[in-house]
Amino acid sequence: MSKITLSEVCSEMNFGTFYAAYYARFIRYAYYYVNDSSTSEDIVHDALLYFWENRRSIPKDTDVIGYILLSVKNKCLNYLKHLSVEQEYSKQCTNLQEWEIVTRIQTLEDDSYGSIFLEDVQKILRQALAKLPDKTREIFILNRLKNKSRKEIASILGVSQQKVDYHINKAINLLSCELKDYLPLIVFMLYDC
Repeated sequence: MSKITLSEVCSEMNFGTFYAAYYARFIRYAYYYVNDSSTSEDIVHDALLYFWENRRSIPKDTDVIGYILLSVKNKCLNYLKHLSVEQEYSKQCTNLQEWEIVTRIQTLEDDSYGSIFLEDVQKILRQALAKLPDKTREIFILNRLKNKSRKEIASILGVSQQKVDYHINKAINLLSCELKDYLPLIVFMLYDC
């Protein structure tokens, strides 16, 4: 095969003729490495288009086939490196997800976890209750922790049931903010079923 120079390509061909002349031969080369038809087509198309658009800045004695072959080779190499990085990232994500699942299973199976977690929640609940205004805390404790009805609390404290409801709702709203990370687990403590 003789060397085809840039001056021959520029003087004898338009882009359509050039594209048709080189496309098929480079597709096979690209496909051999990337093993994907559409990716091979994209790589060759990009290489041919880049060559054609930049042909005026390329030295006239440049071997056209060698230049395009090198361009296709580099694009295949870049594609494969990118694919390798994506696969490594995907593998790391999968490993992380598997680790998280195993850790969650181990945590849930660990008998001591429940008591440690309960102690943490109780400590946070005590701290959150301490932040409530006195009257609100007292009504909340009577209702939720000592199981007194709204009517009983109103009678004990000499206030209306609406006032009891107001303080219970106020406590729930404040505690909800304080305990937002633990809400799914302690929601039964705050709301009547």
